Amino acid sequence: MEQIERTRERRAEYWRGVGQVGSQLAALGDADEAALWPSGSSAYTVVTTPHTGVVATDGLGDPASAAAAVELYVEGRELMAGPTGEGRWLAVALEEAAGALAGAGASLDEALRSHDILSVELSGQGAPADWLADGRLGALVGVELPGRPGDFDVDGARVRVLTLTPLRPEELEVVRTEGAAGRRRVADALAGQGWYSYADSTRPAVV
Repeated sequence: MEQIERTRERRAEYWRGVGQVGSQLAALGDADEAALWPSGSSAYTVVTTPHTGVVATDGLGDPASAAAAVELYVEGRELMAGPTGEGRWLAVALEEAAGALAGAGASLDEALRSHDILSVELSGQGAPADWLADGRLGALVGVELPGRPGDFDVDGARVRVLTLTPLRPEELEVVRTEGAAGRRRVADALAGQGWYSYADSTRPAVV
């Protein structure tokens, strides 16, 4: 069996351990730079847990032996009905962030080796106005969720499974001003208030 097939099997197994796995979906738009994905096309998986919905990239990290094998997901209650309802803005943000990671190439692996949490600034298309800073939506990549593995293994190769966590304008300002220390400060504040990586339009700023 080719490694890419084993990677797909392990990825499906990972998500079955999280919740009920739905059908594979195409992107809502073209911001995910599908041509830069390993297969030349993009896809997404929807997972439902008792209290949240998850939309995850499905194949961004193929094959597991790639320099920076990464899958990205966003999770929140607004996604329980899938990516086209009230949580559409989260799915759109995920796609744009996936495009940024796909376009990063070898620099992504270097960034992940140097920093456990990254940040991105997105267009904020469809996001609530009070989440935008100068028309941009900030987000953290890699905030840990207790009990949720941050990776899976394929033949000894690691595939990272990273969260995307939208930021309030005040939080984005901390990240812009303080860099890596700011990312960690915001992540710790999210954990301290029980939000961790969960995305929710009603979440207050934590810094």
